[in-house]
Amino acid sequence: MAFLDEEEGAAPPEVPERPRRPEDGPKRRRQQYLIRRLIGVGIGIGFLILVILAFRGCLDAREERGIKNYVTDVGTIMQESEQRGSEFFEVLDGGTGSSDLDYERQIQLVRGASQSLLDRAQGIDAPEQMSGANDAIELSLKLRAQALARIADNVTEALAPEERADNLDAVSNQMASLYASDVLYSQIAKPEIEGVLETEGINASELPAGNFMPSDDLTSSQNTDWLDADEIISALSLTTGEEIDSGIHGTSVVSVSMGGLQLDPEITNEVGSEREVQVEVQNGGTVEEAGIVVVVTLDDQEVRETLPSVAAGGTGVAKLALGAAPTPGTEATLEVLVEPVAGEAITDDNEYSYTVVFG
Repeated sequence: MAFLDEEEGAAPPEVPERPRRPEDGPKRRRQQYLIRRLIGVGIGIGFLILVILAFRGCLDAREERGIKNYVTDVGTIMQESEQRGSEFFEVLDGGTGSSDLDYERQIQLVRGASQSLLDRAQGIDAPEQMSGANDAIELSLKLRAQALARIADNVTEALAPEERADNLDAVSNQMASLYASDVLYSQIAKPEIEGVLETEGINASELPAGNFMPSDDLTSSQNTDWLDADEIISALSLTTGEEIDSGIHGTSVVSVSMGGLQLDPEITNEVGSEREVQVEVQNGGTVEEAGIVVVVTLDDQEVRETLPSVAAGGTGVAKLALGAAPTPGTEATLEVLVEPVAGEAITDDNEYSYTVVFG
């Protein structure tokens, strides 16, 4: 019995518990999922950054190539324009090169080549950074083409022995335009292009001097002398073989008289039966003038007289005898002209008109 009591008092054997499923399993999976997503996003962002950098690098490379190409194109055009300038001033200095073409034709050839260079420049696709410089280059080439066109249009008359003062003045003015074109390129366009290259860190072709005038130094007498009308006159005389003295040239009408009456262009002048017109001419220049031609016109008749010479600062009197006079008592117009001498630039006082009544 005691034995049985002991067995009844014995504790039942322990049953091992089933392992519990961790309560944080779903949470851990969510964390792992989030981590994987973050990793994927990071990889995606990294790839996107690489793509952007590569794309930007391509754009930068393309932009750099565009700037380099632009500089090369501009350099070629300005180098050719500089060569055209050399040809032009060689013509003015009396050189004809290998061509037998006449003076005006040679200038027309240079003018045509300069117009072609302007057309090429206007067709260039300029980068945004070069917009200001490109405008200056186009204006510079435009000034050159227009100046050469006007010089070509006036040079034949400027070479003529008579009435060429206006044409010489036109040629002289266009020399100033050629000089201004050099200022635009060398002082504005070229420094701006070089500044963009330095800022962008681009190593491009070196730009040429590109000046149209004879010297790269704008202040050189080789350039500034061509702004002087006397230099142009001297150059034209070398080409034509006509000798023109350097210095200031200028003639003017001092007075016009008939029968002792000095005519007034502002009133009606009664000249009686007198038929001789006396024209006093002044040489206002610094050199002696020879062969000064005086022309008097009354209605349809024209009378000419030539003064052999008039000293610098001196005067001479030309006497011109008229033929038939208008009907007595009727008004007529008497025109007096002193033809401009070679190199004369101001002709405002070379011609006058008078109202006369013959008795």
